[in-house]
Amino acid sequence: MSAVGLSSKAIKGLCFSIAELTLIESWSKANALRMAVRLDHGSDTEEYEEVLALHIGTSNLCHWILWRDADAVYLQPLIGRLRRYRSVAEAFEALAEKSLCSLTDITPACWQA
Repeated sequence: MSAVGLSSKAIKGLCFSIAELTLIESWSKANALRMAVRLDHGSDTEEYEEVLALHIGTSNLCHWILWRDADAVYLQPLIGRLRRYRSVAEAFEALAEKSLCSLTDITPACWQA
């Protein structure tokens, strides 16, 4: 019988503190998002101790994932570039800035009486 070699993946990231989880959950609820904690999240080449998935409303599709290491917090959109921030609060400030948009070129066809 031959032994099967298991590839050891280095675990990336750290768990969030209780204070950070409370902040993230409160911010998520205030912005109509749902936070899901994914433990031991990963792929064939990477594994994370803890990743937070942010969903819009009741959607099963994850729009962002958030994880941290000893130096930074990382925010990865479903489609887009990974961003690095110094804190959870800074990541959410950046996310809030991106979601602000001003619709100035819309004119009504007619006004309701």
